[in-house]
Amino acid sequence: MEKTIETNPIPYLTWTWLKLNSDKVTYDFSINQNDGEVTQLPEGVEITEGKLVKTELPEPEFSIGKEAAALICDASKGKIYTFTKTNEASKPLVIRVNAEANSATYNIIHAKAGTTCRVIMVYKGQAALSGVVTKIYAEEGAQVQLAKVQLCDKSVNQIDDTAVVCGDRAKVSLIQIELGGSHIDAGFHATLAGYESKFVSDTAYICQGTQYLDMNQVVVHKGKKTKCDMQTHGTVKDESTKTYRGTIDMVKGCAGSTGNEMETALLLSPTAVVKAAPIILCGEEDIAAEHGSTVGKLSNEMLFYMNTRGIDQKTAEELLTRAKITAAAAGIPDEAIRQEIEDYSTCALCKR
Repeated sequence: MEKTIETNPIPYLTWTWLKLNSDKVTYDFSINQNDGEVTQLPEGVEITEGKLVKTELPEPEFSIGKEAAALICDASKGKIYTFTKTNEASKPLVIRVNAEANSATYNIIHAKAGTTCRVIMVYKGQAALSGVVTKIYAEEGAQVQLAKVQLCDKSVNQIDDTAVVCGDRAKVSLIQIELGGSHIDAGFHATLAGYESKFVSDTAYICQGTQYLDMNQVVVHKGKKTKCDMQTHGTVKDESTKTYRGTIDMVKGCAGSTGNEMETALLLSPTAVVKAAPIILCGEEDIAAEHGSTVGKLSNEMLFYMNTRGIDQKTAEELLTRAKITAAAAGIPDEAIRQEIEDYSTCALCKR
């Protein structure tokens, strides 16, 4: 069932000549359920099949677009991971998804009030379309840390969305590592619905060869005194293309809220394409928000510093590229997975 759809629509349209309003993909959406394998299950986690959770929180929204989300969600029965109690000594929940055929992965993380949740999802695969939707419901006072690690073969196309909603004083932290794949649409949509709720993200990527990485990140502040901090850093080289959309939406009623977003790209090729649209929408007066996006190459000063220590330009570029990945991965609470990321990035930089 080959179909052309719009993905990663920007919340509010900008000039069409910028070609930033959305992405468009054509895939065979004959996809089957792929829940992945739970390789580590901590105490206090209940696993059930389904798509609905009992909660007073509003439904989280999608960043990848309604049509793309529906195609993925409809192809899966859904898997719900409910965190009912906290054991600080327990290891994180680890889910590994290997896409060897067109697949849909639909996971729901339901963090009960006051719980602390740590989840790591690792994606691999070859010659396939991987559709991923992850919903997070963070009840009052819940603390959720999610790490998504994409280590797919360069033949894989992926559409990946993380939809978040936070209750009073809840906090969700997202670490996203994008290293493999061919055409990747990745994003998140976080709704800070509760009083003093927080969302923090740290995204790191390497975009090389002929890869196409399209990111759409949205945080909507609804509750009073909510906070967000979105960090996205990576390297773009060869003939690859990277598009970044980052939106902080301060809606009326979110008085006392603060937001920050920063995106930086190290550009290492004259044939690579980098596009970015950091946006702040303000419907409330009593708020503080800032944003920025920078694109730059390795400075002459940095090159000179490296050269005086016997490091040539190619090695310097690889060191700085890997440093961005290592810095983000440092927050993943699993040493073996951190090593897996380092090995993949080293190998990928050597091959391309």
